[in-house]
Amino acid sequence: MEKAGPGPRSPCSSAVVKLGGGLITFKSRPYTIDRAMLESAASQIAAYSRGVGRLAALVHGGGSYGHAAVAEAEARGGLTLEAAPRVQQAMLRLAMEVVASLARHGVEVSVHPPHTFCYGGGCILEPLRRDYILGLTPMTFGDAVPVEGGVEIVSGDDLAAQLAVELGVECLIYATRVPGVMSGGRVVPSIRSVGEFEDLGSGDATGGMARKVRAALEASRRGVSRVVIVGGDRLLDALKGVNVGTRVEAR
Repeated sequence: MEKAGPGPRSPCSSAVVKLGGGLITFKSRPYTIDRAMLESAASQIAAYSRGVGRLAALVHGGGSYGHAAVAEAEARGGLTLEAAPRVQQAMLRLAMEVVASLARHGVEVSVHPPHTFCYGGGCILEPLRRDYILGLTPMTFGDAVPVEGGVEIVSGDDLAAQLAVELGVECLIYATRVPGVMSGGRVVPSIRSVGEFEDLGSGDATGGMARKVRAALEASRRGVSRVVIVGGDRLLDALKGVNVGTRVEAR
């Protein structure tokens, strides 16, 4: 007999939400936004912010903007220092689309490009923490950061985990185009370790979901009490405490 999952929990009192780049853009079409999905995500975030809980910070991925810009740089000879501004500009264009969609639903955010606060493998989140303390909602995203000798890519998944830990929120929700971590066509209800994820044989042991799971596990291990990977259409349910998607609970 299949073991029943846990029942619903209370709504998240505070949350960091990461919108996957593959959720809000069509990754196979360069520089193309999935406007229906972006509007849906913005609408759900607005509904959460209207009395359910506090959106502490929002992060989004690069999707068909960041990936296309990096691919173009690679085709020109590599992701060199000189190529970094084009990737940054692509990400800023996507960020402004996200900002505009949120604003249409009454959600205002302060924008923080990571190349202004990350360097050498680390990110100093004080400007985002300042805005959070002042009552604003900081937003950031994956980015290309110049470093000595080249460029490093800052992951939105990692930024979301770091923000959730440092802001001390209750929930970290990763919204993706798939309904959770999948195995054999079904949503895996919970994951407690990287090894457990790799044993699933999902075919994504080194891809985007693997990075997301690792970041989620790190946030859970460092004290974020509820970490969920969920389909974008169930984002509000996850924020309300409904048992959806994949719970990530570090051992």
